[in-house]
Parts: sequence; C-alpha cells; structure tokens
Amino acid sequence: MADATDQASKIKRVRTGCWTCKKRRRKCDEGKPECNNCIKAGRKCEGYGLKLSFDVDDSRNSKEPKVNSKGEVIHGFRGRPRLKESLSKRELRAEELKDDTKKRKLTPYISESTKTEPPTSTSIASVTNENVNPSVLLNNVNVNVNHFEPSRIKIADEFHIFHDLFPSGVADEQIPSFIDNLQHTDLMSHLDHLDDVRDGHQPDISANGNGASGTKMTDYEENMMIKHFFKRLLPLLDAHPSTPWPQLALKYCDFEIAKSCFIALACIHIYETKGVQEFYRTGMVYVNNTLEYLIQYLKGKSEDSEGDEDTLDVPKIISNLKKQPIEKRRSNFFVILLLIHIHFLFSVVESGRSALVRNFSELFAAIVKDASFKPYLDQIEESSTLIANLSWFDTIAALVSPDCRLPYCDENWYGMKNSPKSLIKLMGCPGEIMRTVSRFCRLRKEMKDNYNIVDLSTENKFNALKYDLLSYRDYVIYQEDISELENYKRLKCAQCWALAVLVNLYKLVKPDDQVTVKAMVNEFIEVYSSMETSSPQITQTIWPIFAIACASTTEYQRSKVGQLLDKLHSTINMGTVTSIKAIATECWETGKTWEEVLAGKEWYGSGIDFLVV
Repeated sequence: MADATDQASKIKRVRTGCWTCKKRRRKCDEGKPECNNCIKAGRKCEGYGLKLSFDVDDSRNSKEPKVNSKGEVIHGFRGRPRLKESLSKRELRAEELKDDTKKRKLTPYISESTKTEPPTSTSIASVTNENVNPSVLLNNVNVNVNHFEPSRIKIADEFHIFHDLFPSGVADEQIPSFIDNLQHTDLMSHLDHLDDVRDGHQPDISANGNGASGTKMTDYEENMMIKHFFKRLLPLLDAHPSTPWPQLALKYCDFEIAKSCFIALACIHIYETKGVQEFYRTGMVYVNNTLEYLIQYLKGKSEDSEGDEDTLDVPKIISNLKKQPIEKRRSNFFVILLLIHIHFLFSVVESGRSALVRNFSELFAAIVKDASFKPYLDQIEESSTLIANLSWFDTIAALVSPDCRLPYCDENWYGMKNSPKSLIKLMGCPGEIMRTVSRFCRLRKEMKDNYNIVDLSTENKFNALKYDLLSYRDYVIYQEDISELENYKRLKCAQCWALAVLVNLYKLVKPDDQVTVKAMVNEFIEVYSSMETSSPQITQTIWPIFAIACASTTEYQRSKVGQLLDKLHSTINMGTVTSIKAIATECWETGKTWEEVLAGKEWYGSGIDFLVV
C-alpha cells in the first residue's frame, strides 16, 4: 500500500518539454518561447520543434519482434531514444546533409520533366569533348571536400558488415542479408521498360552534372548499385578469383569514398548494359566527387610558392607526403594508390578515355619507387597485387600512346611465373610477356627518335623480342590442382598475347612482310574464337583483340573480329569495347593506323589517352 502511495505522489514528467531539458533529463516548465529553467540557468533553450528519431538502428533492437499484450507486433517508435547515443549522431547527419556534395541528388528513376541547372564544376566527361590539358582540368576543379573529411564515427562501428567483404564471383548465400534481400531482377526488369536513349553519341551530363534535380539516390537504390557491383561487375574487372582491392578501399579509405566508387562503377556498367541515360549521369556525379577529392588533395600536396599551382608536381607531392606524421603517412599514400586504381577502372568501364592516366601513372610509380614508403607497403599484405594491377594499366596505356611514351613502372612489378603475385594470375597474361611489351615500348620509342631507321641494333632487338614471344609456353603455370581445361585456357591466353605483340613488332620493324602479319592475324582469330567468352582470361584479353582488329585487312578477318567484339561487349558491357569497335571501323574505312587515329584531335590532340584494358 505504501508503495502505491509513493508511486502516486511522484511527479509525472511529460515528453513535450524543450530539447535542452530533455537532453539534461530535467523537468521542463514548458515556458514559451523559451523555458524558464533554461533562462535562469543561462543555457540556450533549443525550443520545442519536432525532431523525429527512429529506432530502426537503435542498439536496443533485438532479433525477435516486440509484441504488445494482445500479441500484435509493434512497429515504429518505441519511446524516447537514447539521446546521447542516437540523437547526437542524427544531428551530425543533419548538418552533413546540408552540404551539397553530401547530397546525391540523382536517381535512376528521374522523370524526363525534371528541371536542370548549369553545373558548377568541371565534369570528367567534359574533358573528352574539349581541348583540355591536365593543368587546366586541375585549375577548373571546384570542390567542397567536407564530404570526405575523416568520419568522426569509426567505420568499424557503423559498417562492420563491409569488412572482410565477399570476394568476386561470390554465391548469393555469401552476400550480407541487407544487400542480398534486394531483388536485383526488379531493377533490371524496370530498365527493360525504359526507352533506350543510346543514339551513338555520348550523353550530355553538363545540364545535370551537379545533381540539380533535387532528388537523391535512396538507400535501397544505393544498396542495389553496390549489389550489382559485387555480383555482376567485379568478376569482370580482373581474372583474380578473389580480388582484394575493394576490401583495401574499405579498410583504408573513408567509407563514403569507397561507397561512391562502387556506385559510380555500377551505374556506368548498367548504362553500358541497358543504355539508360540517368545511370550515366548518376555515375558521373559519384565519380566526380571522388576524383575531385583526390585532385584537391594532390593539389594541396603539390603547392609551391615558386611553382605552378595548376599542375601536379610529383616530386613535391612525394616530399610533402614524407613530412606527414607517421600514422597519416602510413595510410594516405596507399589511399592515393587505391583512388588512382579506381579512376583507371572507371575510365575502362566508361569508354577507355582518360586525361589523367599519365599524371596518375607517374605519381603511382614515384610512390612505389620511393624507399621511404617500402616498409609500409611491405606491411600491407595485398599491396603487391595492387601494384601489379596499376603497372598493367600504365604499360598498356604506354603501349598505345601516339607519342611512344615509356611506362613509368618497373618491370619487376609484373611478377614472374613463380612469383606469389603475378599478372598471369591477376590478368591472364604472363609477367614475362609484359616485360617483353615494356621492351617493345622502348624499341618503339627508339625507332621514332631515329626516324624509323632499321639498323643492326634494331634487328638484334627484333630477333630477341621475337624469340621471347615465341617462347610463351615457358611462361605458363601448369598446376596439378586445377583441371586440364583451365591449364589449356591459360596457354591459349598467353598465345593470344604473344601473337598480338608479334603482329605489332612486325608492323613496326618489318612493315612490308604482310604475309607473315596476315598469317598471325588468322592464327589469333582461330585461337581466340576457341575460348569461352565468359572465361576470366578472355575478358582481360582486351588489348590483343584491339591490336588484331586494327591489323585486319581482309573481309574474312574483319567479319570474324567484328563478331568477336560484339560477343565480348555483350559479355562484359564495357565502354572500352565500344571505343575499340569505333577505332577499328575508322581504320578499316579510312586506311589509317590506330596510331594515326589516337593521335587525332579527339584523342591525343585533346590530351586524352586510351586505356584499352
């Protein structure tokens, strides 16, 4: 009885007081516009405005649904949230959302009547249509980097599900439930009902480059893009059975940066698959955020009162990175390598065109070659894989450069047959053949400087390269723990690479020997046609099919190569394949070489390189 009396005598506190009193867990007298308690104590009264606080991610959630006395499941609010834990985070999120760069305003379902506004910053696509050099691009970047400031909430606490993430080609049961529960077929079937906007021209994103539509991608749509990236796109980006770079991006980058990278790649890949223009715009917005953040960071590291602020001064960047505290130095340089790798991947998925591949390749090589960063690289288990991948991009871009530039990377980074990390395991091409490609680039540069004069030294180098390429069988790993068919695929893939380099070697040193070139082109077509289009090895054999397509001279060769390119594009849906077809067609119709096409106004003349990877 006494207990009942005590309960009745207690003050009943209402939950409609000011927010200052709520946070202090004090009774509020509800004086308006400001409560008397706050006025007397000299505190700022936060008023009585409505603040919704959902409990869907509250730490008190349990796996079992909560029911009331009638046995009905309770949804929605569940009393006052834990203010110190959740309210502060929601206020932080509200402040962050005020930043325009934080808002992702484009969605795959934007209506055609959506109004647009002129962009406020230079987009990546604009570089492909203007005569812009990298220094001008860097100078025009207008960026707010608050979006990518280091998170004040530990990634491990909020996004622990992404650590130790699933490998490429994973089965459905291995994907976290919050992504796997989404029906990817819903998205793809929705796209089937949209008009195909592809008209042979690159979409114009300038009118919507800053996300002026006023709508942002929902969490559901973002998760759908992330699921598409890991399930559909990631297995196509390299031949590695469990590629490590997404895990590295999540570990070393801010989560928002990593997520923007995944979504950008997925959106562009869906655009290449379905041709829906909104996905192209959305992908460009996401990748612009990431690329502009990287450029802004590098510009800060290359600032020098005596130098040009509009260029990337690689030695100055390296020097400033060394001056950073040890903890920052340990991760910052690796974040740069990861973002460079992601930019290369985006360029490949989009069209293969890149205005920054040279700058980024030079910076990547300078970082890895610097002895002060080696101890940190040795501590990162998968760093050699990332270095080999970046070397791959650098070498292929150098191989097709109209000015015959040399690769910035070191030949040792490709790996050899018996190396723990080798390009034959990552990309299907033996590291020994890539070394030959690097030497071929040097020979190409020497002949250009000597006006293509073939002397005795050139003949000797030609014979040495030819011998190394014809020895492709010696570079293939034969493993007993895998099937004979898999070993045979590796052998045929190495043969394709060797034949493609041989064709270019003959066209460089012995251009009059058309009979041998024609025979090697036919041999390549037969070997390539016998391989499964969906095999990881053939999805990485991109430069060889480009070289053979441009070297095809007969109707039979061009017809077969055209069919192979169509089949390849339907398998991987990469913009690079579209560019290959356009360049090959121009070579066939005009009689130009691929060097002449890539040296034209639309490519090298505008500072654009071709990442034919």
